[in-house]
Amino acid sequence: MKPGALAALAVLAADRLLAAPETEGGVPPPHGWIGTTNEWIRGVGIVFALLNLVLLIVIWVQLRRGRVSTVSKALLFGSILVLPVIVVFLATATGMRESMTVEACGACHVMDGHVRDLKNPASDSLAAVHYKNRYIQENHCYTCHSDYGMFGTVSAKLDGLGHVWHNMTGHYQKPIRIAHPYSNLRCLSCHGEAQNFLAKHDKEEIPKLMAGTDSCLDCHGPAHKPEEKTAQK
Repeated sequence: MKPGALAALAVLAADRLLAAPETEGGVPPPHGWIGTTNEWIRGVGIVFALLNLVLLIVIWVQLRRGRVSTVSKALLFGSILVLPVIVVFLATATGMRESMTVEACGACHVMDGHVRDLKNPASDSLAAVHYKNRYIQENHCYTCHSDYGMFGTVSAKLDGLGHVWHNMTGHYQKPIRIAHPYSNLRCLSCHGEAQNFLAKHDKEEIPKLMAGTDSCLDCHGPAHKPEEKTAQK
């Protein structure tokens, strides 16, 4: 395949990734939509990967013809070091972002019941209420189940690797139980200064919630109502 054809394929792939997304409610994207940041990262990553392939082919042809010049050496350096590093960085950024989605969290069979409950309009669980009312716009699982700041993200990713291992080896026990007590601060980071929250909670109660003496789930639980078998694996 000629370098020009490969470049054209790269442009087509990037254009496909940046196409207007299909939403659950059929709501069209805003006028002038040019894709999300993550879609651009994926598109640019594909372009760089194919560009790297083009460079390798060009260099291979030059070497076959015995043409070793300063330009070919510079191209070789870029194709074996610079571009691969860029592609790996963009792929990692995309993977980190995609791992935050509900689809990624529900990829383990053991989480099927939780995802069904999350998307069940008739469910009154805390997760379903947040999801169907779009209190959280995206990444619903990750937003609630990860701590905030840089170390919260790192910790969530490390826990995710553990979940992948347990899923692959079949070591999950049912019913699924949360590994650590759920922190009220994750709820209060969104609700703590909301006027409807302040109006419905006594001033004496808020410090107890902040300190973790009382749990938000005591009144607003359960968080999930998964429909799954309780047999132990």
